[in-house]
Amino acid sequence: MSRPICALLFLALSSAAAAKNQLIEKIPPSDACFFRRYDEAHLRARPGQTVVSVRLSLRRALPLTPEEARDLRLEFRHKGRGKPFYVVGGCASSEGADRDILGARPIRSFRDEAAAQCMARGGLGGSAEEGGEFSIDLAEDGASVTLYMGDGVSGWRGPDQKKTSTYLELSRQDRVFELERVDPSACVDLDKAIAVD
Repeated sequence: MSRPICALLFLALSSAAAAKNQLIEKIPPSDACFFRRYDEAHLRARPGQTVVSVRLSLRRALPLTPEEARDLRLEFRHKGRGKPFYVVGGCASSEGADRDILGARPIRSFRDEAAAQCMARGGLGGSAEEGGEFSIDLAEDGASVTLYMGDGVSGWRGPDQKKTSTYLELSRQDRVFELERVDPSACVDLDKAIAVD
């Protein structure tokens, strides 16, 4: 992980020092996997949604990742696209993850103590390029997460990360995803296929 990314994660952690760190309590350093596949009925009711499945891996994968943070791998599968879209980055517990720059709460369902801020990487190999910010909200029992994306994120269409990352624009119906925790083995191939740095 590059020094700028480490520094940003450290700042996010410092801002939440007094808060209960649900990210660490519920996500062990080894790994945690979350997944959802949307059925035809769900997609028919939301014709603007193009994402048909989401898989999220959270683990402490890199030696330089702070003990209080987790590295992230994210896989989106879209209608009519053969290759998934992959996002990598890091997440840290943050009281401010549920508030905008003016301090308002645009996402009312966030629980302050459960929110984590994530930052996608726009490149690998020590790149300081940011690929977008987004948030996750962990259920208190750790059995599910809600992923709150912004209007877009950088990543790779397919597992070839030697290519330059691209920016994926997300429609309003492709920004909030409720994922269930599954056995960590469900993310093994994702963890092997995609590097986090």
